[in-house]
Amino acid sequence: MDDVIIIGGSFAGLAGALQLGRARRKVTVLDTGLPRNRFAGHSHGLLGHDHKPPLDILAEARQQLARYPTIRLVSARADSIS
Repeated sequence: MDDVIIIGGSFAGLAGALQLGRARRKVTVLDTGLPRNRFAGHSHGLLGHDHKPPLDILAEARQQLARYPTIRLVSARADSIS
């Protein structure tokens, strides 16, 4: 059983998963793999990643999350919440 399910695996969702994973919480991130900023050439305002392509930032973030055994990334879409 998960402690937290995060809907959306872009910058904010993955940052939240990282903090929860570091606190040893069981986290599942649901993501379609289609971030809204995928068509942007560069992202700005994200410390350490200013002017990098969004998909490169996400790929690096996913690699970092792979170190945490309590974080699970799932390719899925949430259709409802109950």
